[in-house]
Amino acid sequence: MSALFSAEAVSCRAGNRLLVEDASLTLAPGTMTVIVGPNGAGKSTLLKAISGEMAVSAGQIRSFDIPLRQIPAWRLACRRTVMAQSSKMSFPFRVYEVVRLGIEGIGRSRKPGATDDLVEHALATADMLDLAGRDYQTLSGGEQQRVQFARALCQLEAGAALEPFQALFLDEPTASLDLCHQISLLEAVERLKASGKVAILAILHDLNLAARFADRLVVMQAGRIVADGTPSAVLTGETLSRVFRIRLNPPGGGDPGLPVILPQFCSIVAA
Repeated sequence: MSALFSAEAVSCRAGNRLLVEDASLTLAPGTMTVIVGPNGAGKSTLLKAISGEMAVSAGQIRSFDIPLRQIPAWRLACRRTVMAQSSKMSFPFRVYEVVRLGIEGIGRSRKPGATDDLVEHALATADMLDLAGRDYQTLSGGEQQRVQFARALCQLEAGAALEPFQALFLDEPTASLDLCHQISLLEAVERLKASGKVAILAILHDLNLAARFADRLVVMQAGRIVADGTPSAVLTGETLSRVFRIRLNPPGGGDPGLPVILPQFCSIVAA
């Protein structure tokens, strides 16, 4: 099977500024690719280009060997879902209504009650079911982020009626979340990956989370991909020093006065 999504020697510009240069990347169902890198490295730009939200100035974005620009918008909406860094809403929608937006106009007609079941399951997965009736604008940043994750889950599930293989694009999905919800969200993503039908492309800043959940780690610096491989192959002292300008402590060699917190799982269980 050809790549679900692929970027082939892609470059992106904003005016005279080159944001991404000659980047190539493929996404296959059943895998999770995580992009890491310092601020301004071009991570979000590359994600937007591959998902079809941003035009490229050179190269080609394809899905199943078809140029993305040739795929109708409705089919692309069924084939991929994007969770952006932040989503501002000007209207006083309830949480339930925001999540339901992920379904509207996507997928085939459903039996009465099926939409409610889908929305409730997505809210439970995001640990937001108890706040389904709340005004979205009154939520904290982390709570809004979990609502947007539930919306993305709904769009994926609705689109699966027409597209058996899909991609989920996550731009810093854990940025505003507490430790437990960071792990809970990524565990939910991991379950999607385990189905073998969903490819995940995520941007994470926490290198521990990236190492824990990524099958493939892509490091960007100054608009270019400078490392690409398994977390153990990519997260070396040399790469981290060069790209992030930090020095790693040897195992057990951290500041003896500070604890090291490495969460393994979250007690939240999806309905």
